[in-house]
Amino acid sequence: MKATENEISVLRARIVAARTDCALTDTQIGAVVGVHASQVGRITRGKFRRISESVVQICKVLGLDMDSTLIEPNAETAAWTKLQASLRGLWDKTPEGADKIVRVLDTIGALRER
Repeated sequence: MKATENEISVLRARIVAARTDCALTDTQIGAVVGVHASQVGRITRGKFRRISESVVQICKVLGLDMDSTLIEPNAETAAWTKLQASLRGLWDKTPEGADKIVRVLDTIGALRER
């Protein structure tokens, strides 16, 4: 798949972010898509130069929609990617932890409205 450097950059960020939510190991992902675990690890760390069939298949396993991925990055998408990464780092992957983070964000939102 032909893509611009900006599109690949956006895809790299989305893959790295999605990988943190995936419970599968690199070996398990590799078994599903038919590539070696080391290649899965390289791709999910954003170390690729073009959108190969392996990249596309890994995106499918990670639940990434390729059509919405290949958009021109802008300040808003870059900020959102940064925010998502920060939230993933704070979240302990439990429903209770998500509720706590939402309450904190809602409180911040209420303070900003004043």
